[in-house]
Amino acid sequence: MLTVTSSKPNPPSSQTIIWLLSLLCFAITPAAIADNGISSIKILSRLDYNAIVITEVDLVFVYDQQLAEQLPTLKGEWYSQKYDLLKNDQSGMEVITISIPQGFDSQDVILPDQSTKAVRVFAAGYHDAQDMPVSDLTRWTRVLIEIDAFGILVSEPPQ
Repeated sequence: MLTVTSSKPNPPSSQTIIWLLSLLCFAITPAAIADNGISSIKILSRLDYNAIVITEVDLVFVYDQQLAEQLPTLKGEWYSQKYDLLKNDQSGMEVITISIPQGFDSQDVILPDQSTKAVRVFAAGYHDAQDMPVSDLTRWTRVLIEIDAFGILVSEPPQ
């Protein structure tokens, strides 16, 4: 007797399809894309010890993508809108404001519990010119913010 077999592959099971769709959905969710890698932020003041200058730095952690796209990009805009933004949106962002005296050498800033879930992280220095852009920290792992007579400089410190 002659046996005939088909060369067509068996279709994937429904369980396999559900597993693949779940994996795909997880891979494209904003939470999977948005997480940042900031593990530490340190602030130093390079201002003259004899100057009587205290400046303010805002560290802003934004958790909502739509809000992140609407926030100001210039220092002057940030400070003019800051209190209205905080009053209207309590859950979409967290702001840490640090007052820095001249010659200040900080330990690492204590980051918010959910800081790694922020879709955008930026710093605004009150000492900067009004038309300076806020400093985007989102792409950094370790952040060093230095304050000098001209404003703030953001970099990743050496190991």
